Amino acid sequence: MKKTRLLFFAILGLIATSCTNDNDDGTDSNDSRIDVVINGTEYTFNTFVIEKHFEDPDGSYYYVNARIDNKLDFVLDFGVELGLTGYWEEGEIVDEFNLLINYNDNPVSYSCAYYGVDIPYPLIDVTVNNEEELVATFAFTNNYGGGCGPPFGDEVKYTNGSIYIKL
Repeated sequence: MKKTRLLFFAILGLIATSCTNDNDDGTDSNDSRIDVVINGTEYTFNTFVIEKHFEDPDGSYYYVNARIDNKLDFVLDFGVELGLTGYWEEGEIVDEFNLLINYNDNPVSYSCAYYGVDIPYPLIDVTVNNEEELVATFAFTNNYGGGCGPPFGDEVKYTNGSIYIKL
């Protein structure tokens, strides 16, 4: 009887120990995500398609396509030169930061691209950029001058943006 009782408590202890590391809310702090406020509304991009290109002789690049719950309504799309950190204006770290919009199943897709010779670079601060992860913060206004369409119009303001992508 003592052996059965001892075995029962040993198994119960193992079960309790194995459950203590579980996250009660079902989230993992290491999940890839982009959190940003766009024109006053909070968005979390949590589904990613990442295409790595390492054959470029001028540097290694990868392209990020971020979606909300794998939907195509709003898509953030940008390229990153591997290994570089700092603010965007100090180098070509981030290549074209685009917001692609397919609003209310409209067959016309809108692209709010951020690029152009006379447009100052947006504030994107890349703190970690290696083959394992990308970590950055950003805030800027994209007033490209047309083409963004509903619901944003011609000006897209990004505030409180944070990027954590596990590659």
